[in-house]
Amino acid sequence: EPPQTGRLALYLLGLRAACLPPRSHRTLVTWLKHHLEEDWIGEHDGHPLTSYYQYGLGVLALCVHHKRVREGVIRRLLTAQNYGRLGHHGSLVDTRAVVALAFTCLEQRKLVGTELAAELREAARVISWDIAELQGSDGIIGNIYSTPWALQVFLATGACQESEFSRGMAALLENLEAFGTAATMAQVLPVLHGRSYLDIASMHCREEPDTLTPLDMEPLAEVPGNKTVQLVVECPLPWCYELRLYDRPVPVPASASLLGVLQAAAALEPHVFKFHTQDTPHGPFLTQVLGLEARLEKRNYWQLLRAPDTPLQMGIADYRPKDGETLILRLSEW
Repeated sequence: EPPQTGRLALYLLGLRAACLPPRSHRTLVTWLKHHLEEDWIGEHDGHPLTSYYQYGLGVLALCVHHKRVREGVIRRLLTAQNYGRLGHHGSLVDTRAVVALAFTCLEQRKLVGTELAAELREAARVISWDIAELQGSDGIIGNIYSTPWALQVFLATGACQESEFSRGMAALLENLEAFGTAATMAQVLPVLHGRSYLDIASMHCREEPDTLTPLDMEPLAEVPGNKTVQLVVECPLPWCYELRLYDRPVPVPASASLLGVLQAAAALEPHVFKFHTQDTPHGPFLTQVLGLEARLEKRNYWQLLRAPDTPLQMGIADYRPKDGETLILRLSEW
């Protein structure tokens, strides 16, 4: 089983943001350093066992905790950035943003030497400009969930125009309902307050009473009626026996999410349509459809599209298709 680098990194970021005493996470910091060594395979052309996104999160978390990171670990990320290895288009913004934040943190906190700091500063600047070029006319950068990461980079590096940040912020404010899980809220809240994860490193913790109370979230109102969604499964990879593996109309309640559509398809034809998901902090992640598994080591993933070729901006549990929409699950490589 691959190291839980990303999960541990996020937990450590949360501990630092919550101002818990350092003694409460010293052991976890040591474990994260260990994970960064274990979470790598190969030498010159190596790559993480998990992903560059998780690897970058690990470096960022250590920096926020004011811990030095071995130069060899940092250069793995630098090499990946310089040679364009930081992931497929769907994860490009998220991964590069996390790496840019890690680089900026190391440079600003003076946790590396002068020469390496200059390399990190330049790499972060390049990433920031590259990310800005991916901004769509609607202000979204990559997808709605990667937009907060991009805006954090803009805030941390100061390497983009104010108009790009403003358009991205406007897009977030128009789509706040998409951020319904703890993980996605944690990404967007700093940006809404004009902050990035780097600000955690310089927080002045004060004794505060425990005033956090859980909110009673009202469930989404049920929409009366039904709808029909055309569900398509495609495999354009050379080893698939045909491109279109499934193409059926699926009747569902009007309020059903994409996950509900998949569940309905499986209930309608249990011997034909099968799928599997994996629970993540961001909600269920589609891993297998019709027996075809998206595997990290094979560099493939299930891309979610609205026909003919529009990537979905939400996950399977959050996206609610309209009546008559055609949704495509496409096994893609990165």
